[in-house]
This record gives sequence, structure tokens and C-alpha cells, in this order.
Amino acid sequence: MTGVGPKYPLAWRLRADFAGNRPPRQYLSPDIRRKNPGWGDEVFNRTIERLRLYLPTGHIIILSGMRQYNFFIEAAQGLGGGRASIRAFYLCGHYPGRAAVALWRVAPGKVFHHLVPYGAEYNGQATRGWKPGAPGRPVSVITRG
Repeated sequence: MTGVGPKYPLAWRLRADFAGNRPPRQYLSPDIRRKNPGWGDEVFNRTIERLRLYLPTGHIIILSGMRQYNFFIEAAQGLGGGRASIRAFYLCGHYPGRAAVALWRVAPGKVFHHLVPYGAEYNGQATRGWKPGAPGRPVSVITRG
């Protein structure tokens, strides 16, 4: 998963916009391929209005108006040990008033968008780490930055 350069300096970063007026209003993660994106850190104990994932193609995955948000990484390591490699990134938004999740899976060279049941986000299994959202008119799109 390559693609960071001067053309797209935000590639492989998450941006969270928080509800309310108290600072900070936004959080911008480090490169999610190399550093902890801060998903479990204190800064994410805030209600999220919008979540964006910047891709190295210049596209942006945007989720907003969701009841809850989730982000996680799928990684694998050989049986003999060694360094783990990232297989995919997942960005999820739980629709308000529905038992459905907008799931974006970003794998090397591919982006998948699925509508899955809440509680079955990862290979039919529930995930942990959901953060509160500011429900509104839900949006789940990929756009050119």
C-alpha cells in the first residue's frame, strides 16, 4: 500500500470532525500504515460528526451523520513469525435508526463498499471500538479530493 507523495500529502490519513464548539474541532491522524492512527486514544472520546479517509489516488472516503463510527486494520503474520503485513483498512458507519453499516474496505489497489448488518462488520462477526457519532442525514461516499 504505497502512494504518499507531494501530490497527495494527506494520503493514508484519517480526519475526524467533532461535534460541538469546544476545541479541538478536528483530529488528523498520522499515516495509518505506519503509526497508531489514534483511534483508541483520548482524543476520540468525542462525538464525531464526519470521518474521512484520504487515499493515495486523491479520492476521499467520507462518512457523516452516522450513529457510530469504527475503523480497524486487518493484518496477517506468517506462521514462522516475522513482521505482520497489512491486508486491508476498514472504515464503518452505523446508520441511525437502522441495523445496517456502511462498510468501506481498502485493500491494495482496490476499494470495496458494502452494506452489512450491524454486528456482522468483519467476516460476519461483530467488531469492537465503535465511537459515538452525531446522527443526522447519513452520507457514505467516495469522492475525488
